[in-house]
Amino acid sequence: MKNMIKKAALTLLAVGAFTFANAQKIAHISLDSLVSMMPETKTAKDVAQKYLKDLETTVGQMEDELQKKYNDYLAGEAGMSDLVKKTKQDELNSLQRRIEDFRMQAQQDYQKKYGELTAPIMDKAKKGIEAVAKEGGYKYVLDTSSGVVLYSE
Repeated sequence: MKNMIKKAALTLLAVGAFTFANAQKIAHISLDSLVSMMPETKTAKDVAQKYLKDLETTVGQMEDELQKKYNDYLAGEAGMSDLVKKTKQDELNSLQRRIEDFRMQAQQDYQKKYGELTAPIMDKAKKGIEAVAKEGGYKYVLDTSSGVVLYSE
């Protein structure tokens, strides 16, 4: 029994010494913070905001057109036949649906545009992290903002 305890203790000691001898350098960084500090990020955000503003302007124009047509409909509704009323209502509903469709598509386009603008920035940041990790002899670099491994040897 004592012999088994000694063997177990020696095994644990050997494993601990082996682990200590092979200690690995691990670094962590917040990729989001790094990217937000890069000068390219401000430029990309400015371009994306201009794109979004242009889309919002178009939506505003479409809404103004809808409001004008609705006001015209209300002003002339009393003298309209049922067929004309139905046609005008269908036209207003169709315009409303087109505006909603445009809004959804505009949001998707904005997200796509923002992704296209920020992808090279993210790649540049990751390449920089990799270069520093190799130079510093790090085995792993972890992203503290998302818990992802950014670099592993």
